[in-house]
Amino acid sequence: MDGGLAAAVRPLRAEKWIIDLERTYEICGCIEDQKVLYAGYLFQGEAGTWWDMRRFKEEFDNISFPDSVKQLKAQEFASLIQGSSTVEQYAAKFMALGWFAPYLISTQRMQAHKFQAGLQPRIRSQVACLKIENYQELVNVAAIAEAKQRGLAI
Repeated sequence: MDGGLAAAVRPLRAEKWIIDLERTYEICGCIEDQKVLYAGYLFQGEAGTWWDMRRFKEEFDNISFPDSVKQLKAQEFASLIQGSSTVEQYAAKFMALGWFAPYLISTQRMQAHKFQAGLQPRIRSQVACLKIENYQELVNVAAIAEAKQRGLAI
């Protein structure tokens, strides 16, 4: 199969797999928890590894971070600003705390807008006119703007 045909066939196979899986659930009378366990069991290769790691991470996070800590970290993220940090330090904290509030940054655009809103005003004014909607690109441009400001200030 050439690349184009193979790419076109993959979604059809995935859709058939889901339909077959839903039929199996219906026949067996599976409850939601059983459906999740069975689907995870069926994953193979990289998908199986991804599923196992995802479940491990969820369990680890539930044990390591009680809901009260998650809520505090989400609130900290919601009010996060660069302050006196460098762009690099701000970006690192942004990513670490963003995990606790994924609903605030569920798309690249949301992520970029949230990051930009927290930048120091001088940096924000330099990058805002560029209307960057990709988080990593925005971080890179903000770091360049910051470096230029420091160079000019010397």
